[in-house]
Amino acid sequence: MTNNVKTGEDFRALLRSLIGRFEDPGTDVPELDDILLRWADSLPDRAPEPGWPGLADQLLGALNAPSAGPAEPAPLGGRRPVASSGELRALLRGLAADYARDRAWRVDRQARGQWAGDGGGWASASLTGFLESWEAWLGARLGRAQVFSGVQPIEPVTWASVAMQLGAARVYE
Repeated sequence: MTNNVKTGEDFRALLRSLIGRFEDPGTDVPELDDILLRWADSLPDRAPEPGWPGLADQLLGALNAPSAGPAEPAPLGGRRPVASSGELRALLRGLAADYARDRAWRVDRQARGQWAGDGGGWASASLTGFLESWEAWLGARLGRAQVFSGVQPIEPVTWASVAMQLGAARVYE
């Protein structure tokens, strides 16, 4: 499937197909923190810059890997530049822990009978919502001129631009 992913638009199409796959009734949809941990566990220490095909391979590899289980809730912590697969692995683990913290916060609010709809640091409370946000954010960014100086471009796809995409999908609605 990733042989067809050569551009950002191809990657968006892959995200849309994954969203469709997880929206089918009866489909077992893993938790987002589990996928992020699977992705972190499957990244080689010294991988070349991913490019769109490599990013697709990484995402599909994480989706097809055995469950890593839920992450332990923890705040995301400070953001550092991501320039290697090892640094992306650390970011993925941090995102998984932050998502678990956010999920625990929502569950606690619901248990108390309080509304938790717009709270927390994650715009999406599910893997499908996260993939939808990622795809929509890419649609808004691909092929557009860079507006702000100092903002990492998303192409070519580097470790830093993957980190930026994940961070944006975390909050994009």
